[in-house]
Amino acid sequence: MSTRLAVFLAAIAALGCSAAFAATLNVGSSHLWAGSQTLTKGTCTLSGTTTTTDTYVDEHAATSSFGSATTLNVSPKMNNRTWSFVRFDLSSCNIPSTGGADSATLSIRITGAPSSSRMIDVTPVGTTWSGTTTWNGAQTLTYGSATTSFATGTTSNVTKSVTVTVDVDALIKSGSANYGWRLSDSGGNANTATVFASSEAATATDRPQLVINYEK
Repeated sequence: MSTRLAVFLAAIAALGCSAAFAATLNVGSSHLWAGSQTLTKGTCTLSGTTTTTDTYVDEHAATSSFGSATTLNVSPKMNNRTWSFVRFDLSSCNIPSTGGADSATLSIRITGAPSSSRMIDVTPVGTTWSGTTTWNGAQTLTYGSATTSFATGTTSNVTKSVTVTVDVDALIKSGSANYGWRLSDSGGNANTATVFASSEAATATDRPQLVINYEK
């Protein structure tokens, strides 16, 4: 075979490979583009009294309810323990079950800090409760494992923000009812309390807030 013929055949082969590669690349690119066309991202912010339900329960007043209180109390003192509950109406965000949470942040404002910093557990609740739930009623609810915890510090009028993406994403994908979270202090029999602003707080910016960045 002459050198000129060999070069010619090699060129033909190279052109064929390039065409095949280009065709494959074109198909792949069109699929990627089609996928990105359907992706929608957004942010939903829930706060205030219309999208929030919250309360606290008091072991010392085991049959009393505090759903209309302007504060949410958390204390570990034995026989005087208090737990707080908060949940948000996710349906107003209109996120379909095929979507998901890129991030979800729960923010709560400390209006009365303890004398020494405490660790507050944020635990998902598995059964329904309301503003009339009492300490006795709270003992019959089901709870998951704590999603996260945070240190209160000793300074009042500060906002604490914690990540609850895993809980919110699971709720969106399952379409299950949302029962929110319990805030509790399990750090021993200390005579101290942390006070948070509730959804009934006079100052709107002090109220609990949930911010969801999502895709659908």
